[in-house]
Amino acid sequence: MVKSYFNNLITGNSGMLACIDGRGELTRIFWPDIDYPQHVDRFITGIKCPSLWLGTSWLHSSDWKERQYFVDDTNVAVTEYTHVKYDLKIRQYDFALPDGDVLNRCYEIDNDSGFQLELGIVVYSSSISSVYDTAGIIYDVDLSALIHYRHGYYYGIISAVPADQYQLGPGAQESADRGQLYGNDTIGMMKEGSLLWEGVYLGAGDSLKCSLSICFSTDLKSLKKMLRDIRSKDTWEMMGNTVKYWHDFLAGARQINTGIPEIDRLYKRSLLVFSLMTNKRTGALLAAPEVDEQFTRCGRYAYCWGRDAAFITAALDCCGLTDAAEGFYYWAAGVQDEDGSWQQRFYMDGNLAPSWGLQIDEGGSIIWGILQHYNVTKSMDFLSRLWPCVNKGVDFLVRYTDNETGLPWLSFDLWEERLGEHAYSSAAVCAGIEAGARIAELLGKPPELAEEWREHAGRLREAIFRNFWKPEWNRFLRSIRVKLNGWGEEHTDRKIWLKANDKSIARDYTMEAGTLDIS
Repeated sequence: MVKSYFNNLITGNSGMLACIDGRGELTRIFWPDIDYPQHVDRFITGIKCPSLWLGTSWLHSSDWKERQYFVDDTNVAVTEYTHVKYDLKIRQYDFALPDGDVLNRCYEIDNDSGFQLELGIVVYSSSISSVYDTAGIIYDVDLSALIHYRHGYYYGIISAVPADQYQLGPGAQESADRGQLYGNDTIGMMKEGSLLWEGVYLGAGDSLKCSLSICFSTDLKSLKKMLRDIRSKDTWEMMGNTVKYWHDFLAGARQINTGIPEIDRLYKRSLLVFSLMTNKRTGALLAAPEVDEQFTRCGRYAYCWGRDAAFITAALDCCGLTDAAEGFYYWAAGVQDEDGSWQQRFYMDGNLAPSWGLQIDEGGSIIWGILQHYNVTKSMDFLSRLWPCVNKGVDFLVRYTDNETGLPWLSFDLWEERLGEHAYSSAAVCAGIEAGARIAELLGKPPELAEEWREHAGRLREAIFRNFWKPEWNRFLRSIRVKLNGWGEEHTDRKIWLKANDKSIARDYTMEAGTLDIS
């Protein structure tokens, strides 16, 4: 299905990440890492009310208007629905258990009409499989649970109250639309199924609480055990415990009081988002939850870039979240190439993500970030454990030099658009080499090593001013020796054929106003 490009709400526990759109629809759940794999094709909830309407009124439909927010100072996401015609209000709470592979959806239904209503609750769920036509689904009669599965991944949907009806396979959503399911098979090679609870009577002015739990596991037996266990627990008590967990999380971070409530709220919300973007199993930091898997506009941001993460960890350290910052650097050391470089981006589990070229600034930023973290924690053990990573990394940065310009050799720029030698990238490399020299001194390494690195950083600083500073324009150039289109002809006939040095491939370079293109 086509999904929203916007995540209005996110929730999770640093091992699971759930995304909710502006209508309260659960569009994505990532597990067991926060970037991969994604399991949900569609997950929607509706209300059956025979005395007011026919069939099912889906909460994401135009029958309802919604308001979204978080429970104060938590990652408990709330979508509040009000029926546009009838006096019926529903609050949907989404939260993940801090220490479990469970996402809970709790519902609170208020009947503000002047008469009793008969209600039913309908759920339609469709899963995603990475291989065509291999999705599987089970309805477990004993558990009254809907279970999606594919190789190595199982998730089940259950409530404390057994469902009255179920249906698997094609037609499950259409039947759910009508408010009548026709269960037959209990297992099938299909991705979709529906559940229905009915016959609930809600008096005038009364409220009803109910809930769903979505549990994840790597095998069927473990999942069934988890479903039995979660079914016997009070999900509302779990929500209270989860609220306390997030309050304690914020209490453990640096406190601020600017006197401007809006800024203070934004600060706390940022810390809560930081937590969800930290992969607790590995330490990697997610750039953003995925919103466009098919790359129809500009998706594919659910990765870890070393440069981005180095700046994020500096912010984490400022906020008192030093454990998360330190965890990233141990992860970064594990994904470093043998030659000392870092590739462009990675999955949370350390596997190399789709990449299109070296960004030399990333290595400099990571090594700079290691020193920044030490400056906060003063942990010599941290520096000692990271020394092999720093040593290899600085050695690579020093070797990766254009002997003619004195700058870091050709790489992609910060915006991943241009192959060339760039001012920002050069500055990041300079900072990384200087940080490496300082780390060598702190660890008592041979003085000549730090001196050698510091001298190289000094020469690089001079090269930056020599190559990039234009006094007649009173600014720095962004790039030199740049190629805008690495796969073909440039957009203009104003170009020259240039061989940069013996290492380079001779190629065409765009000319603008008589100079090499610096746009």
